[in-house]
Amino acid sequence: MASCVFHHQILRACLNVLTKQEASPCVEKEEVKVEVERFIDLARQMEAFFLQKRFLLSAMRPELLVKEDNNELKCELQRKEELLRRHYDKIIQWQGLLADLQVSKGHTVYNKCQQQQQNTQQQQAVQQVAATQQQHVVQQSVQAQQMAAAAAAQQAALQQQAALQQQQVPRPPHPPAYPANVPRR
Repeated sequence: MASCVFHHQILRACLNVLTKQEASPCVEKEEVKVEVERFIDLARQMEAFFLQKRFLLSAMRPELLVKEDNNELKCELQRKEELLRRHYDKIIQWQGLLADLQVSKGHTVYNKCQQQQQNTQQQQAVQQVAATQQQHVVQQSVQAQQMAAAAAAQQAALQQQAALQQQQVPRPPHPPAYPANVPRR
């Protein structure tokens, strides 16, 4: 407690030097510079003091940190809800203004908006059809590749089976070109 009072008195003295109004317009720059440096040093010391206290508090009472984080999140949520409410209010205001414009111009704006929506929907439908067709082409290509691979595998298996069958079939011995016991002329 004593250190807090001490810091408070020193900070007040620094602020008095910076905020005092003197009769002479020329304040010594060196005096102000020294006081500012002293003020910055004391601010760092005070920050270190509060960080130490916060660290001790977080070690002794961690639920307080959770509570503080919870409160910060609640405040942020309230701020964002307020922002959303203001946006919704503006949207309602602009919708009323747009409705007034449409009534005063004989629905020409409405018709243009409706045409733009129809054009957008048609473009989306065309894009969906193109995407579907592209998917079908890709699927057919994949199926064709799979069928070709299966056919190649089947052909290789048949060739291997034929080669095994040729090795297993006994062949008759080749007759000699000339009989062995017949004299040659």
